[in-house]
Parts: sequence; C-alpha cells; structure tokens
Amino acid sequence: MSIDVSNINNPLSQYITSSTKETADQNAFEAILNEAVEKKDSVKLKKACQEFEGYYLQQLFKEMRKTIPDSGLLEKSQGRDIFEDMLYEEYSKNMSKGKGMGLSEMLYRQLSKNITD
Repeated sequence: MSIDVSNINNPLSQYITSSTKETADQNAFEAILNEAVEKKDSVKLKKACQEFEGYYLQQLFKEMRKTIPDSGLLEKSQGRDIFEDMLYEEYSKNMSKGKGMGLSEMLYRQLSKNITD
C-alpha cells in the first residue's frame, strides 16, 4: 500500500485550500449578517461587523507581507507560511476585538439603520 504525497507542496493545492477558506469565511459572514438583519439582533450585527473587520485586517496583513523583501534569515517553507498566516489571523482578531481601525463601528452604524427601520 502506498500513499500519494506528490501534491503536498503543490502551490495550486495551497491556493485552492486558501481560496476555499476565504469563501467559507465570506459565506459565514453573509449568513450571520442576514440573520442579524432578519431578526433585528443588534448584538449579532455588531459581532458580524467585528468579524468582517478582522477578515479585512487579515487580508491587509497578507498583502503588506508581500511587499517585504525576504531577508533569507529563515528558509521559505510551507510551515513558515502557515505560521505567518496563523499569526496574522490572531493579530487581526485581537485588533478587531478592541477599537480596531474603526471599520466595524462605521459598518455597524450604517447597517443598524436596516434594523431600526
């Protein structure tokens, strides 16, 4: 019995996995947002707005990371990429829980008009 591991480091496979996670995040946000508006639940709406800000910040960090030249100090590997993705995900979650950059508050104010109408 043999196990095919030929596509473990395949960049296309990594892209598909990343793209699938992003689509799942988007669908989860949309579901929470729709539920909050339908039920006129301001707490869920606020949470959805914070999650959106966290997702936005995570994408921002990923794009910012691409602009930094690789120093060569640490070897480029899949493990390093996973670590950096997880690190930026935690940074973005922590930032969006606090004051963040204000995006969630602006989004909440705009969308809460739909709840009160």
